[in-house]
Amino acid sequence: WQRWHISLSSWLRDYLYIPLGGNRGSRWFTYRNLFLTMLLGGLWHGAAWNFVLWGAYHGLLLILYKIANRWFRFSRTMLAIPIMFLFTLYGWLLFRAESFQQIQYFTTYFNFTPSEFSTDFIFKISFFTLPLVLMQIWQARSGDLLIVLKQKTWIVTVWLTFLLIWLVIYGVREPSEFIYFQF
Repeated sequence: WQRWHISLSSWLRDYLYIPLGGNRGSRWFTYRNLFLTMLLGGLWHGAAWNFVLWGAYHGLLLILYKIANRWFRFSRTMLAIPIMFLFTLYGWLLFRAESFQQIQYFTTYFNFTPSEFSTDFIFKISFFTLPLVLMQIWQARSGDLLIVLKQKTWIVTVWLTFLLIWLVIYGVREPSEFIYFQF
């Protein structure tokens, strides 16, 4: 985020968030300013309802994150990374939606009941996401993004083989236009 959206993040901070009052004042004003900044950031991406909903969703997500972090020191827990990752991914579904029907489909698609979770589904999700989450935790704790490449040859080989299998199974197989070329 910091490398790719540095200019957008700086612009949102400098020209929206701070002039709205930033984090000065009460906690509720800070939450309002976060929400409005993200809502306007959604509008910056396009004048369509999915972008407005995406901005509002991320504004609410930021507010809930700040509340959870204040009450539970959420950002310091091992659950913070996967939970925020999943909520952020859901937000990107709103971003990519082309109609309200797709948004409605996304909402019902992710409304699981316990009976719909099979052990096969849980195994697949765990098999492919748990190593990635553990790698991010390892990288964060060591402060070195390339830590895996500094390990023994067999560890690097296993990790790169896993990533290759992951890409073959879940990789994009057809060309698509870069998303920002569509605006």
